[in-house]
Amino acid sequence: MKEPNLNISIKIESDDSSPIQIKSLLINGEEFVKKNDKSNSDSKDSDLSKEDVLPLTAATLIGQKEERIVTPSAEISPKVPLPANSNSLEQYGGDSFHKMFFGDLTYEPIGSGRSRVTYQGAENVFTSDFVGKWLEPSRVHKCSIEFPEEGINYLPGSLSSIYSRVIEVENGKNLIVDFEYNGGDFLNPKRVINQDGIFFFDNRMAFETWSRASNRGDALFAESGKIYAVLGFPKIEVVSDSALHFTWSGEGERPAIHLMFSDSFIGDRHGRGDNKPLSFSRTFGGNTSFFHLPSEGRVDIDFDWQFLPSTYSHSVVQYGSPNGSIFLDGSPLSKQYGLKRFSNFDQFRIKRLMEQKLGFVRPGAVFSMPSQGYCNGGGVHDGRDITGFCTYRFEGDWVSKDPNNMKARTSGGLAVEWVGHSAESPGKFIELESAKPSKFSGLKFRFNNKTELEVLHPDFTWYHLASQEWTGGTSTGSEFTSVKIDGIPIGLNTNGDFWLVFGEENTQARNLSARTLNLFDRIPAQGDVIACNTGNLRDLNIIGKPSPSQLEVWGWCIQEGDVFESEGKTCRVKKAERKWKTWGQLSNSLPLAQIPKREDRRVTFTEITIDQELAQPITQVKLKVISSRTAKLLDGNYREEGEAYWGLGNEAPGHLMYTDYNVNLLIKNAQISGLIRSTSRPLWAETKAEISGNVNSLQLIPIQEKLWSAGDQIFLLSPDGKKIEKLEVSMSYQPGSDRLSVISKELSSSFPQGSVVCSLFSLCGKAEFDHVYFIKENGEISYSNRIDYRPQGLRLRQLIQKKEDCRVKIIGGRMSWYSNLDNRFEPEIELTQTPHLVSPTGSRPILLNPKISDGKGAVFGHQSKEVDKEEIYVSYYILARQDEVDLSNSELGADLYLCGNGKFYLNKLRTKNFIDKGKDTGVGFNLVFEERFDYSNSLLVIGKEGKAGLMIASPFKIGTLQIDLAQWELKPGLFNGGGFQTRQDSSSPDYAKYIQINK
Repeated sequence: MKEPNLNISIKIESDDSSPIQIKSLLINGEEFVKKNDKSNSDSKDSDLSKEDVLPLTAATLIGQKEERIVTPSAEISPKVPLPANSNSLEQYGGDSFHKMFFGDLTYEPIGSGRSRVTYQGAENVFTSDFVGKWLEPSRVHKCSIEFPEEGINYLPGSLSSIYSRVIEVENGKNLIVDFEYNGGDFLNPKRVINQDGIFFFDNRMAFETWSRASNRGDALFAESGKIYAVLGFPKIEVVSDSALHFTWSGEGERPAIHLMFSDSFIGDRHGRGDNKPLSFSRTFGGNTSFFHLPSEGRVDIDFDWQFLPSTYSHSVVQYGSPNGSIFLDGSPLSKQYGLKRFSNFDQFRIKRLMEQKLGFVRPGAVFSMPSQGYCNGGGVHDGRDITGFCTYRFEGDWVSKDPNNMKARTSGGLAVEWVGHSAESPGKFIELESAKPSKFSGLKFRFNNKTELEVLHPDFTWYHLASQEWTGGTSTGSEFTSVKIDGIPIGLNTNGDFWLVFGEENTQARNLSARTLNLFDRIPAQGDVIACNTGNLRDLNIIGKPSPSQLEVWGWCIQEGDVFESEGKTCRVKKAERKWKTWGQLSNSLPLAQIPKREDRRVTFTEITIDQELAQPITQVKLKVISSRTAKLLDGNYREEGEAYWGLGNEAPGHLMYTDYNVNLLIKNAQISGLIRSTSRPLWAETKAEISGNVNSLQLIPIQEKLWSAGDQIFLLSPDGKKIEKLEVSMSYQPGSDRLSVISKELSSSFPQGSVVCSLFSLCGKAEFDHVYFIKENGEISYSNRIDYRPQGLRLRQLIQKKEDCRVKIIGGRMSWYSNLDNRFEPEIELTQTPHLVSPTGSRPILLNPKISDGKGAVFGHQSKEVDKEEIYVSYYILARQDEVDLSNSELGADLYLCGNGKFYLNKLRTKNFIDKGKDTGVGFNLVFEERFDYSNSLLVIGKEGKAGLMIASPFKIGTLQIDLAQWELKPGLFNGGGFQTRQDSSSPDYAKYIQINK
């Protein structure tokens, strides 16, 4: 008689989460965990080993139909003595079992939900130690298109790596796992050869147990070269006023945590991106962050091991493929502080092994690091200034789909630091845009009716396209997603359309699944009537009439070339353009029966221009379809070579860093690729009226953040920052209030309306880019990228404290910067060690009053023109605003424009030569003087021993521009063969008095 299935679940946990001593455990009269061996009782390796504690997590029990299989307990004593105040993971049930195979495994489905895994080599490799261990295979399974609400986690319809466990070792070359891999063929399962596999012990529980134990040391020590795998993220819940250090000997290969998270799927059924399927929790534990930080207290973390990222990751636009994070501080106003250091010097260790063994890297093997973290602040202050910073320091490299999302709502106490290996070997901090596609090609489409669209492709489902602007929570965004079928573009609209017609948060109308979805716009067929029915939003299809020959059509897919009948006329669409308007604009322009709740949400429509003029008012216009380009798509046939788009092109969702103006930022010895984006958080409030005399309150334009509490010190600054008054808050500010109470004080002068109220502890104090170099994702040199980080708090702090070093510091490197002239407190820029300033993608390359403090100059702009490559030409603008700008010893990499009011020093400034397809043309670049940005009334240029062509590009009033250059070589420049051009009136008798250029 066969033994029944054996399914035993045992959970034992002490109050303080420390290991529990188990003397013995019997199952059906058989010994499961051996009694303690007293021969080891004299071990000196650790305190825990002295107590003879055998952690329960060291034992693994597997149930199966034919027989019961158990694994031996994990060894709890490390091979080397532990440093003081340290533990080993083995003491808490950990096991560094980690075996990798590349290209030498065969997977064969054998029925009953099992597969045989065969080693293709000559030697015997499998032992009883493999029983109970997990397996991460290569992508050897084609998943169902059904949504994985429960059971095993997978992306519907994908070719994926699915985790399984070893239940039997048949011999040294064959073992059985508890999942039936279909070899990539869902309908006809097959055997596949030359595949990979990583067998491992899951240490997630061991890490969590160590972190919660009250009697643990501050440090977790591991021997060099050991790898501790985890199936999903361990949840390390860090308590206030604590320390966690991951240490090792410092010799050999760093010990590592290997995240087993491949091809995990975290999307929800409707593509919203906000609900994890139960299958995710079942497979990976449900957690997606490593360190969960407290909202207050000192926390010091030093992770000096290596974190090895998961192997495979699906290429989705935004939702569905989780990245996870290292640090999570979910508090909206965190007061946690201390240093959190995380090293990453060997991210691609597994990738290198794969490439060495196979000669290539398998498709989908991305090895993306998790996000560094998410937070909304940090640091503590004494009511005056920051007394303890919350610093996140990341050392080495960081290559990830979503590298960083750390912001500070109100505090200037948050610091983010990226530090590369060294000046000689800079680290790589790269956003993996290639893992976030914006276009999917080779798709097969079929319309099942006028709105339901079906897609067929082995590597694409509608879940791949899910994104914030389409299926996510955004209803105020524009239409970014579309498809192309038979060369015809069809927009997919946004939640703003669906929610207006079908109701708030509606998901059923779109009816998203892996294969099908409903479009908002219907496909028009002959005889359909398109009209303006204000009594029914779904039939409100003409929503605007800009002119007699223009109509705004909503809810129908109208294309250029479509033909209608209206007012007895045949009308052909000459032009069709997708546009949007807000719900408020829609309701204000038409007598709607239903009034929208949210005026800022958007609807997307098609503005058409027809070849006839229609006289009737919009509410009486009717278009009867005679023919449409898309009507042929309703024949029930599949169309080949279709495409799906996320419409912002190469700028994939996400960023290299998403920060804000309040954050202290240091990037040192780093090569970076991707956009650094920031948002503006409230650093200050503005006064509503003039303030003078004795005051006990300030009337403010309300802000929505709680910036100040009773006893805090604040500063009142005039709009130009020249008058400053120190005050003390007497009553905590309430968000949204227009009044701030202060201790009564007689002001030294009057402050006009629009004066600024701020506190030092809300202002950042550091922004430094030390040898930062732009590169492309593939590592090639880049001359174009964007740092959209505007730390205005630096300028405010500079004005209040009179500290000249409160500047954005650019030290060497090759990067871009641009000054936002619309910002009220745009920070000053300090350049040292001859940085090369290149293109700030999408913004004008302009610097306001730059300071070159070491006198070594800078290289401004770049030009390159090579065969089969895009030509690059980046000129720079420098604006002086009542200041002196010393550009001595600088070099022109392209034309340099000097503007504004002030004094420029140009001693020994020189130009590079224009290179045309590898050939030096002998022609240089120009210094160009132009009246731009500000009206010029006094612009003085002084220099000697320089070499560059000059162009006066604006007709300055004589005397406004003064040039005094001695020992200057007017080198021929681009479009300036003579080396000098002017638009001033050179015939004026005073011209030579102000324009003096001597060789």
